[in-house]
Amino acid sequence: MHNQHIASLFEELADLLEIQGANAFRVRAYRNAARTLENLSESAADILVQPGRSLTELDGIGQDLADKIKVIVQTGALPQLEEMRAEVPAGVVQMLRIAGLGPKKVAALFHELGVTTLADLKAACEAGRVAELKGFGKKTAQSILDGMVHVEEAGKRVLISVASASAEAVVADLQQVASVSLVSVAGSCRRRKETCGDLDVLAVAGNSAEAMDRLAAHPLVEKVLARGETKQRVRLRSGIELDLRVVPVESYGAAMQYFTGSKEHNIVIRRRAQERGLKLNEYGVYRGDEYVAGRTEEDVYAAVGLPFIPPELRENRGEIELAEAGRLPKLIEVSDMQGDLLLHTPASVGVATIREMAEAAKARG
Repeated sequence: MHNQHIASLFEELADLLEIQGANAFRVRAYRNAARTLENLSESAADILVQPGRSLTELDGIGQDLADKIKVIVQTGALPQLEEMRAEVPAGVVQMLRIAGLGPKKVAALFHELGVTTLADLKAACEAGRVAELKGFGKKTAQSILDGMVHVEEAGKRVLISVASASAEAVVADLQQVASVSLVSVAGSCRRRKETCGDLDVLAVAGNSAEAMDRLAAHPLVEKVLARGETKQRVRLRSGIELDLRVVPVESYGAAMQYFTGSKEHNIVIRRRAQERGLKLNEYGVYRGDEYVAGRTEEDVYAAVGLPFIPPELRENRGEIELAEAGRLPKLIEVSDMQGDLLLHTPASVGVATIREMAEAAKARG
């Protein structure tokens, strides 16, 4: 169970509690716990089984939260969150996707205007009811309408933070299946795009049915949409759809390259293969009927005369030419970050005071 998954459940619970008008300190406790878990360098699940250790040793984690984390680790779900999901209409939660609409404003729309869907919200804005609401006004109402356009254009796309947390939780769960030897996230999520329209997970498994059964039973899965011998599509509770593909080990690298994309990048890579008398698809690299490569992405790229290209660069924006010239850039890592231009204090959603942050910055030179 990944820390990111547990943190995402706490963040969702905090949102729902705030919409329901829960105590601000209670809401903040869940948000602080989520932040602690996101920044934790070791697995919360590992701490649970280590003799002499307790989750309560972590900043902001009391016994109640520690007990909830234990339940999530053991079952993959949190009963309190399930209850809250049943109490708050899905349309109300969707409003949080609109830029500028946080839980407090969504709560006002829900409780004071009875808005429960995006259609309700649009009608309320156009009728002037939102503008008349305390704390909103005409400017905010127009901003909401503008934000709704972007949400509608995005369709079911979700932020990378949400998408990656869900994908990593699914991957971590599939890794527990005995017959699964390899499993990874592919698609736009692996390329770290800002938003994802769907999720792709690839696995090598001796028993594909066992892997699919495990996915279908995952607490994040709302519904199984389709299932075949080697592919299963499910819808997650967040609304995003996820495809699980089970591939042979000799095709794993080729499938990862193919399904990671982007489409534009892959077109050029396939053209390079053709220029070398090769055929490249999701099953491997072939010369006629002879298998050449496909077990790893490194082998696939080597077959077309290139070094491995990091997924984040695969957009056909010059990365292939740079790879050919041996000048691929080094990707930015967390260790490269020197500071943050926007910092919150406990007066809003932050944890550290201005003095604490200033002293920490001074200590770093």
